[in-house]
Amino acid sequence: MLEGLIDSLGLPLFVLIVVGVSLLIVVILLMSYFKVLISITDFTFPNAKLRAMGNPFVKEEVLRPLMDSGNLNEIYSKIREENYALPKEDTEDIYAVERKLEEEVIGSIKKVYMSVPTNVKPFITTWMMKYDIKMVKRAMKGISSEREISTKNLLPVRIVDEEVLEEMKSARNLQELTTILKDTELGDALKGKEKVESFFEMDIELDRYLYENIRREVNKIESEERATVRYFFGTYSDILNLKIVFRGLREGIERDTLKRSLLPPGRELEEWKIENMVESTSMDEAFIELEGTSYDDLRGAKSSSSDFDIEKNLDKKLLRLVCEIYSQNILTIGPLLKYLVAKEMELRNLKILVRGTKEGMGPKKMEELMIMEDPI
Repeated sequence: MLEGLIDSLGLPLFVLIVVGVSLLIVVILLMSYFKVLISITDFTFPNAKLRAMGNPFVKEEVLRPLMDSGNLNEIYSKIREENYALPKEDTEDIYAVERKLEEEVIGSIKKVYMSVPTNVKPFITTWMMKYDIKMVKRAMKGISSEREISTKNLLPVRIVDEEVLEEMKSARNLQELTTILKDTELGDALKGKEKVESFFEMDIELDRYLYENIRREVNKIESEERATVRYFFGTYSDILNLKIVFRGLREGIERDTLKRSLLPPGRELEEWKIENMVESTSMDEAFIELEGTSYDDLRGAKSSSSDFDIEKNLDKKLLRLVCEIYSQNILTIGPLLKYLVAKEMELRNLKILVRGTKEGMGPKKMEELMIMEDPI
């Protein structure tokens, strides 16, 4: 019957097959383009909002005049101008100002969460866990230094809410703090660590828990943004591992403990290379393992002085990465990734700017501590 129809139309079977395959290819291409179009549409409103909010305080052209001015009132005025609700009273209290700045950053991320596409909301929720963990680490540091835990620099985020913060204030040691957190989402991070007295181990366990949660959410993203987020997360993993290794080497952490603290390999640094760094007998030897990687430039930046901060150089790399992702994915998830990372750097820069100006640190010293975007 089919052959009769083909004969009556006078079309060779081969031509019909070619036409059919061509139509199928066109449909597939259109479907792919349609997915991209949907993704762009989903991000149109949140990206407009992110561009309006921006990250001005990672830009040298914004920070330089403020550092040079040495005028706190001028600095506060600029901060308010850039959508930070900094009160006009109590600006002489640097702790109160820093607290308000951090509160504003946390609040801004919550606002962004409300506007982004549904498929990336869990990623932002997990990313916000960074700030919950930061509060726990501050409490841990207070306990480790045998000081009373102050609520001055502790803020409610999501997991660590007002009630948990109040309980944390009464903790006299790491075990009591662990018990307080047991019924929260962070309880799993410290499960079985009730008797651990090492600040390093508990600190790293919290980082590992955050890492695993972010990785889980990255793997759940099934849309057009998945490849981009995975690319970002691969480098983020490398940077976290390097921070753990260099911190462990500086603090003289036992090799077995340091090995247990490592995260799964990321995008560039293979497991054997990281383990070789752990086995190094000195920082110089560890730096050699970075030869042939994009982290090789850290070897030239290293210094034996106490002013050298390896984490600052790694954070600069992370900021550079999200700026590149932003430019390549400006219509989809690029602005969101840049905003989340740059907001953290921005908070750091603002604290340095305010405190440095208050204490007469000087522009040059402040600039050395800040993390800014590369000039265009």
